[in-house]
Amino acid sequence: PRPMIYQKNYDFSFSGLKTAVLYLTKQLTINNKHLTARQKQEICAETQQAIIDVLIHKTLKAVKEYRVKTLILGGGVAANKELRKQLKLSVKKELPGSQLLLPELKFTGDNAAMIAVAAYFHGRKSEYAILSKLKANGNLKLI
Repeated sequence: PRPMIYQKNYDFSFSGLKTAVLYLTKQLTINNKHLTARQKQEICAETQQAIIDVLIHKTLKAVKEYRVKTLILGGGVAANKELRKQLKLSVKKELPGSQLLLPELKFTGDNAAMIAVAAYFHGRKSEYAILSKLKANGNLKLI
């Protein structure tokens, strides 16, 4: 499945996709006793492609709606070589007037651990004590 791909918003969630993959692997395991290496590769490739399809579709939709001229791919997801390749092709094909900026692969690692360590040390300082009272909310809307 391509979750939420045709919704009119820019939200996405892959929990349903993960559940579909879980049920598929359970079913294949029941039928075959264990997954073959080939089945594992195919499931991984299809899961990655489903995620890439949603990310590119929603991104291009936003770029077109807001008439963006420059698109930047950042964060840990920018390390995915297949996403980079397909996004480049899609931007070139569908958004010829737009520019896609991609960081070098060496700058695309997920830096969540570094951010957590920095937050820890800032939180220990008295002027940053408020950080210890913050609560994360993964359901906030971006727009």
